[in-house]
Amino acid sequence: MKTTNILLIGVGPHARRIYVPALHKFASELPIKLVAAVDLKRQKNVIDLFLKEQGYELEVLYLDSFNVATGIPKKAKGMLSAIVKKFDIQGVIISTEPTAHKAYAEWALNSGLNILMDKPISVRKGISFDSTQAQGLLDDYEDLLDLYKKHQSPEPKLFSVNVQRRYDHGFDKVKELIAETTQKFNVPITSMQVMHADGSWRFPKEILTQESHGLSGGFGKIAHSGYHLFDMAWQLYLSSMVADKRPDGLEIFSSAFNPTGLDVCINEKDYRGYFGDKFDPTGLSRQQYLETCADYGEMDSFNIIRLMKEGVNICNISVNLMHSSFSRRSWAMPNADFYKGNGRVKHQQFIIQQGPFQCIQIHNYQSRDQHDIDNSNEFDVGGNNHFDIYVFRNVGMYGYGKAFTKISSLDLEQQKETSGLTVENAKYRIIREFIDFMLGEIPLGAVKSNIDTHAVQVKIMSGVCQSSANMHAKTNPLVKLPL
Repeated sequence: MKTTNILLIGVGPHARRIYVPALHKFASELPIKLVAAVDLKRQKNVIDLFLKEQGYELEVLYLDSFNVATGIPKKAKGMLSAIVKKFDIQGVIISTEPTAHKAYAEWALNSGLNILMDKPISVRKGISFDSTQAQGLLDDYEDLLDLYKKHQSPEPKLFSVNVQRRYDHGFDKVKELIAETTQKFNVPITSMQVMHADGSWRFPKEILTQESHGLSGGFGKIAHSGYHLFDMAWQLYLSSMVADKRPDGLEIFSSAFNPTGLDVCINEKDYRGYFGDKFDPTGLSRQQYLETCADYGEMDSFNIIRLMKEGVNICNISVNLMHSSFSRRSWAMPNADFYKGNGRVKHQQFIIQQGPFQCIQIHNYQSRDQHDIDNSNEFDVGGNNHFDIYVFRNVGMYGYGKAFTKISSLDLEQQKETSGLTVENAKYRIIREFIDFMLGEIPLGAVKSNIDTHAVQVKIMSGVCQSSANMHAKTNPLVKLPL
């Protein structure tokens, strides 16, 4: 069988941890190959060192930096097209910083390539503070969706968006339980509480200089991992959808916690008290620091999303997102690996109510930041792969079952894959689906996260950013959007 060749655009921390190892693993089993990569010239030393240390042979095209808002320069497009022709590439993985997603996706669609792209679908600079840019996220999605549809003939193409919770067997189980209750009682989800915290403790100088998941572009936690939670909240609600009770609108309110707020809570004087001379100050006066950070992206974002039907609120969904949460960092100078090696600890919780009939709670709490180290209680509370589901049911109404059931991590099918983090195993399944589609093993209809299934999630993200921007401008922060 002819080998299917893949191009990787963006060889940052996420790609180095997930995409490159995964593709090399699958290449040993399937007729696919990662043949080339693209990144910026300023990243050359880091990427070359990574490839050398890992023993990967890969041709890398290094481009000059360019303004992503105006698109990929003609010269760079020519170089990209030459790579596609040279290696007969069929698929591209886009893992750049998010403001570049749209530009590369447009090029890939016009080049007739299958696409796997990191979330979110697009980001614009200043979306946390500029309502026009926040609204532009909707335009970006419509532009890409229209272009995707244009290139769907004569041969269907894939445009998959990497939202790994759709591929997590734990969430699959929750959706089954929700759907069962909806079918029995004709009731959708009536409220949902979502919390995600990643313990990303950034010191003041790092807030100014950190590029990976940085804040200086005027966007933050919402664009970093918030889209994952918006997506899964909507996926869970979809599993409870009742046709004649379908919502027709959104009302959104967002409250951001920014670097200026964090500075009030923990300032340079406090850092010196914690770490003494090991603390590396910004070199700015406090006023200069606060002025510099005034239009930075959010550290935390607390959001209320109201699902409306004919002017009536039929479901409250709270989505609370935090960088400034419990962390295991206890050192002054940052480690080289900001992505996984700087004290990050994930906490995640869902509480889903279906009226008087069912409450499902998802509890997912880590206590360690060393996620590559297995231990004897990997699936217990605080373990690297902890994921528990609590199910409370009104058994008198059901007529069967138990009032309380705990489904532990070890009960879930996903935990048979104990060779790494559960979340990373889910990401491998996304990559495998991308490969299987290109090899003709699955049809487009079997793909779980094609771009045409993301309209509502983009609308939620845009609405949250619009609300945050309006709050910053001291105008009405309540945003109303049709569904």
